[in-house]
Amino acid sequence: MKYKVLWKNLWKKLTKFMSLAISIPVAFIFVIRFFKNDMSIEQTFEHISLAQLPLFFLGIIAFSAFFAFLISFMIKFAAIEIKDGNLIGRNYWYFKKSIPITSISQLYPFSNNGIEAIVADAGGHGKVYISTHTDKLDELIEYLEKSSGVGDA
Repeated sequence: MKYKVLWKNLWKKLTKFMSLAISIPVAFIFVIRFFKNDMSIEQTFEHISLAQLPLFFLGIIAFSAFFAFLISFMIKFAAIEIKDGNLIGRNYWYFKKSIPITSISQLYPFSNNGIEAIVADAGGHGKVYISTHTDKLDELIEYLEKSSGVGDA
């Protein structure tokens, strides 16, 4: 069975994350510059007019949306497949990896720069990263816990 990644939802989330991650420091720089220049708007915005400021921030959002699209579209190809008792997906370096489901010793969360995943760790067999934006994720995790015995105490 194949579990696709809902990449459009990820695109929206990453666009927001990247826009804020860029806009907030830039806004702080403008505020710091304003106070360093004795609260002079002319000196603070000598390279950009106040009328251009909204366009500047719209440019940041457009830049973020473009790169978030590229990342999300790439993650689209990180679909998970269960075939012949193996979990087939992508590892940390985005190489295709197949691990036996019975060898999965733990499932744990992973988060890095707005990218969130569940890691299926099969020890010596390797790891598969499952995007949290995978379709029917709860069903997949439940199946992996039952089939591997991870959820057993």
